Amino acid sequence: MPAGVPTIDTTHGVTSEQWSNEVFSEYLAQNPFFNFMGTNSYNIIQVKEELTKAAGDAITIQLRAKLSGAGVTGITALKGAEEDLVFYDQRILVDTIRHGVVLRGEMSEKRVAFDLRNQAREGLVDWANDKLRRDLITAMTTTSVGRDRSRYLYGVTDANWHATHATALANVDNTNDKLTTASISRAKRKALLEGPRKVRPFQLRDGNKVEEVYVLFAHPYAVRDLLADADFKALNTYIPTTLGDSVLVHGQRYKGMWDGVMIYETEMPILATAGAGGIAVTHNVLCGAQACAVAWGKRTNYKEQADDYGHQNGFAIDEIRGINKLVFNGVDHGIVNLFTAAVAD
Repeated sequence: MPAGVPTIDTTHGVTSEQWSNEVFSEYLAQNPFFNFMGTNSYNIIQVKEELTKAAGDAITIQLRAKLSGAGVTGITALKGAEEDLVFYDQRILVDTIRHGVVLRGEMSEKRVAFDLRNQAREGLVDWANDKLRRDLITAMTTTSVGRDRSRYLYGVTDANWHATHATALANVDNTNDKLTTASISRAKRKALLEGPRKVRPFQLRDGNKVEEVYVLFAHPYAVRDLLADADFKALNTYIPTTLGDSVLVHGQRYKGMWDGVMIYETEMPILATAGAGGIAVTHNVLCGAQACAVAWGKRTNYKEQADDYGHQNGFAIDEIRGINKLVFNGVDHGIVNLFTAAVAD
């Protein structure tokens, strides 16, 4: 078979288009952030897919600022007292992401072809899942943009803040600044009360019922310390969750709720030797609506190819996307960054 000729055609039981759709759905479903992704603005990670149907290498997300005027009452004229609409916007660039595997040699010809395809697909799904997870965490934890005191908490007290990020990290110690119920509540109050605009909660929807919560993504070392907190342990041992059968409260990543904040364990960044006395510090994030955005220019495309007269079989996936934390007017829009001690066991 000439190089470059696909090994799948429409006579197969599963076409390349079906495989592509399955790969896209499967790797998203395996991602720890999947249940917080959606096209609506009340999701933690807003998904934009306009570029999958139109030309372009970037998409602009807009935020309308809340009206702040007092309005008028009685017979007071409204003419001349109107308020201008103010919009903030952020441009997200998209680019190609791809990876592949190749099977070489005569032994590959002795394997069942469908099994080969399954193994290749599963490996690429795992890679795509991990790549998206790492890209989302990298975007949400960047400190190069959006850093403002109203969105940052170093340890349990705001007194640890410093205009220089490294100096603030050095104030985090392993005695007072572990992840606790107190630090979670303090981060939530920052989300609700501080800054030019509050962090809108993430909305859990079940028909006409809506429940608003924040979500904390925390490193396993931080979760370890939280599970030792007597108040957290008592609440989550004796009081059942109000979320019932929601998929959000099942599985090993969900650790419980405190003060309207759901806690999820995931591999957040470790900043080695950054804390007081050279201890490790972890960067956790308390998220509300529109914390981050993923823009797809093209959904996942799965391909197979035979080269060298069928002696080498290649399998690949590619997609076009971009990921950014949402930052409007120089301030993180949907995130409160919570840095806590992360001393290894």
